[in-house]
Amino acid sequence: MAQFDQSKYRQATAVFKLGVKASSAAVHRTLNRPPKGKGWVQCINAPAGMMCKPDKVRESIKHFKKAYEIFPDIVALNQIALAYEMIGEFEAAKQHFLLMKEQAGREANSAYLQAAELGLERTG
Repeated sequence: MAQFDQSKYRQATAVFKLGVKASSAAVHRTLNRPPKGKGWVQCINAPAGMMCKPDKVRESIKHFKKAYEIFPDIVALNQIALAYEMIGEFEAAKQHFLLMKEQAGREANSAYLQAAELGLERTG
């Protein structure tokens, strides 16, 4: 990775937090009661009861992508891939899991390398 740029990291973190906020509003897990409101669907490749609002998931993806453009942190890349998988956009998820796998290899990050490989298995 290029030399660490503290200001870009802080800027990306602020955008990433917007993604986390959107993601939080986009996902609901319950086994005994449905979430309130309209637009909730069962998440793809997720246990029963894991519900999401695809429009909010897409909003979170937008923020995570912007954060990754500002500062290429593998955590944002992982969130993008998982969000695409959650809404069933497997080709987009697979592309981001591949990018994650490449970056994890360059950074010698075994945890994210394993997560990327598992994501690639799930998305075929």
